[in-house]
Amino acid sequence: MSALPLDASTFSAAAGAVGVTDATATYPLVYRNLMAVGLLGAVYRSRDDAAVVSAAVELTMADPSPFRICRAIAHSIGGDAEYASATLVQHVEDHPQDEGAKVALATAFLLARDARWKGVLDEVLATSADHNVRQAANGVLEYAATLQ
Repeated sequence: MSALPLDASTFSAAAGAVGVTDATATYPLVYRNLMAVGLLGAVYRSRDDAAVVSAAVELTMADPSPFRICRAIAHSIGGDAEYASATLVQHVEDHPQDEGAKVALATAFLLARDARWKGVLDEVLATSADHNVRQAANGVLEYAATLQ
């Protein structure tokens, strides 16, 4: 299974919705590079190496949740729907108020071609008042329309 094409605006909207902003710029370059290696390893199916790098990165973070969400999406892009779904479902269960994570979950489901994405996104759009979350959800819908 090949990874689906994404443009930067789709990921940027989703990342912003889950709290990933320019705050990563406060990390030293070596940590940002390690984050990139971990995420790229997940995308390009070097999962064992990516897991080691990502675990080390997470140990340095006060709150690794945003990184874990990005990591789950990276796994989904790389075709590992089980990891992505398990990670994001658990996060949403633990943090039901995290609407951005719900958008990330819908994105992971969509990239894995799991039909549950639409229900999750519909719920977010029906209940969220957060502009950024709604913008990210609409971005996912726009991307999904290109797959039809």
